[in-house]
Amino acid sequence: MKKVFIVFFLLCIGLNSWGQESLKDGKGKIVGGIAITVNGDPITLYQIQQTEKKFKFSKQKAIDKLIAEKIKDQEIKRLNIHVDDAKVEEEIDNIAKHNGMDRDNFVSALMHQGISYGKYKDELKEQIQTQELLRNILLSNVNTAGETQMRDYYNKHKEEFKIPKDVETVRYISRDPQALKKAIENPMMNIAGVDRGEEKISLESLNSQIAQVFIKTEKNAFTPVLNAGGGSYVSFFIKDKIGQTEIPFAQAKNFIAQKLVEGNQDRILDEYFEKIKVKAKINVIRE
Repeated sequence: MKKVFIVFFLLCIGLNSWGQESLKDGKGKIVGGIAITVNGDPITLYQIQQTEKKFKFSKQKAIDKLIAEKIKDQEIKRLNIHVDDAKVEEEIDNIAKHNGMDRDNFVSALMHQGISYGKYKDELKEQIQTQELLRNILLSNVNTAGETQMRDYYNKHKEEFKIPKDVETVRYISRDPQALKKAIENPMMNIAGVDRGEEKISLESLNSQIAQVFIKTEKNAFTPVLNAGGGSYVSFFIKDKIGQTEIPFAQAKNFIAQKLVEGNQDRILDEYFEKIKVKAKINVIRE
């Protein structure tokens, strides 16, 4: 912390006083001017003005948004959420595939739209970090979901846990999501790059979340496209559902906990960040 202060102090030599610091671009335009600190991290007047302009926010709403972003970034650091370049590159490959492109074509498409590839990677990395943070928060609430509350949900929604014993399917699998989409739209055609095969699946052997995909998909319909791992994607055509069984409570608990969290996701996240904000040291230097 001392090193950070010393560096900051050196940057401010020659300026009037604490709270009057400004950063200028090459043309002498003020781009800084610290207005607020959140646990020591600065928010500048320029950032507030730009946020007002970009989102057409009032000044207070812009300030609230920037404070929330600072707190989010600090939580990502505190929880040691790290997204390396390999993870970002993998996600870009997936996005490109979902858009029916290879990486080079996807990058060219970005450039054609005037989007810097470097900036796109930075923004995608931030999105992945945010998703990981939210997942951490929600999982912590899953782990604390009350046994009584879960049992109550189970008893009131018995139909959700009555499942077919087996499902007869035709499996469509491909490494090319566009080819798979074409096969689903034309199931009687042989599409290059898509393998088909009949498969009888015992739902009792699946975890509750995956089993729900087959339960919710009607007969003579395709499941949503699922990530099969290893760069492959799969969808199942449901030919028939055979027999019936009930998932026991012990096996359904994780699914119920996640269901309860999903139903209260916005409230959980709002409460989490509000608690962090209350504890944060927010110092208004100038308005």
